[in-house]
Amino acid sequence: MSGAAIKNRGAAAGRAAVLALALLAPAGAATSEDKNLVVSGRLVCLGVDLKVTSCENTPIRLALESDAGRLHILAAGDAASTLLQEKRLKTRRFRLTLRSLDGGKTFQIVKIQLIRAGSVYDFHYFCEICNITTYSPGPCMCCRAPTEYREALATP
Repeated sequence: MSGAAIKNRGAAAGRAAVLALALLAPAGAATSEDKNLVVSGRLVCLGVDLKVTSCENTPIRLALESDAGRLHILAAGDAASTLLQEKRLKTRRFRLTLRSLDGGKTFQIVKIQLIRAGSVYDFHYFCEICNITTYSPGPCMCCRAPTEYREALATP
């Protein structure tokens, strides 16, 4: 086989790989145009009518009410339930990094920081045995040992 034929075959293989990756990318995958939204505010519970209700009732959804009064409805999942269930956070004020899932009606949590006494903190759960960090409480996903809650003042 000539050098030109090998070169053309290599170029064709490269184009095929790029096409295959493009076809395998999930629909709605993040693009470079996607922007995260950082919002500070108070965690609130929403009822069936998506109106703010007491968190003592069984909430249908959670939302972050921004300091400006806008409700950012949070997608259901481990991150959102952690905000409601974790008593060690000792706050209802958070700074969340959010990504819109459906044009700004519902938001996925990208990053959670808590606000306590005017200061912003990062928090996570850590397994000493496996050296694994997670953002939801519970046993280690690897060895099933208990994880340790940790928080630290966020760096600007």
